[in-house]
Amino acid sequence: MINKESANTDQSKAASEAEIFPLLYSIVNTKVDTLANMEHFLQMIVDTGAKIVSARNGSLVVFPENIDAGPSAKAGTDFKSFPDESFSIRNFCRSESHIIIPLMLRGLKDPFGYLRVENKIDNQNFDSRDLFSLLLLSRQATLKIENDLLYKRVHQDLIDSLLSMVNVLEFRDKYTYSHSRRVTRLALAIAEDLSLNQKDKDILRLTGLLHDIGKVGIPDSILIKKDSLTTDELDVIKTHPLIGENIMRPLDFLASERSIVRHHHERLDGSGYPDGLEDNKIPLCTKIISVADSFDAMTSHRPYRKGKSCSDSIEELEQLSDEKYDRYVVSSLKKIIFRIEPYC
Repeated sequence: MINKESANTDQSKAASEAEIFPLLYSIVNTKVDTLANMEHFLQMIVDTGAKIVSARNGSLVVFPENIDAGPSAKAGTDFKSFPDESFSIRNFCRSESHIIIPLMLRGLKDPFGYLRVENKIDNQNFDSRDLFSLLLLSRQATLKIENDLLYKRVHQDLIDSLLSMVNVLEFRDKYTYSHSRRVTRLALAIAEDLSLNQKDKDILRLTGLLHDIGKVGIPDSILIKKDSLTTDELDVIKTHPLIGENIMRPLDFLASERSIVRHHHERLDGSGYPDGLEDNKIPLCTKIISVADSFDAMTSHRPYRKGKSCSDSIEELEQLSDEKYDRYVVSSLKKIIFRIEPYC
């Protein structure tokens, strides 16, 4: 349960229609994609509600468990200002001294919260205009939440579809499947050591799993070949970053992840593929995936060769630092690798 309160210190009259619509517009355009933004959004609702009807006090109680995806519950909520019967109402409740509006989302049986205002400034009574204004506010707020929830569901469905494609690789090439998960663990450990922000960590978490998704387009005769690959076969393998990028191309919201999928085989000296990017054109997250990917490949046993030890692999990466791999990323890997299972 979450409780938000507002003390309206504006002693002016109720907001005019010209003032109400900009306030409602700001509600619709507020981001609610993170917990902090959701907290801000809920506070805006109660503050706006108190302002547009010139109420001295306003409060908003939210039940996150009634929403598929919402802010985490918090303890210490005070519901004393709510009459007991308000918890079961599904319609508005108006008296001379207060108005209670249930916040309903389509498809949900119970309200996910209640907006309450009380004690109108200058001891005036709440009227039908005040009720209409709050109903309009509540509808705008719930539409915003519904749209954001729908976007999140579609977003997650698309990501799940990509991850399902990665799972297909398990049946074709068990190495690629487990390799992607190990690369993800390494990349996140490096990101933590380098104090990257949460956004970058989220990008690395998804990209670690998806970086080899393009291998779904590589023939089995090459992908699971038990002997060393020929030059021509290596050229085919080198197309997997482009295939992966093309698979993800329609998903604009994964632009950063798509770029890493395309460039995770680039090298600082420009000798990588597919674009021959050099150091200053390779983002840090791409450099992290590159080091994690290379290290796991070096230490993994393949049918045609035995994997190297952790120490030998780290030594090779250090020798190639500033030439092919970022020195700081390699140093971070060296620092954390002996604390990660199943490595070393």
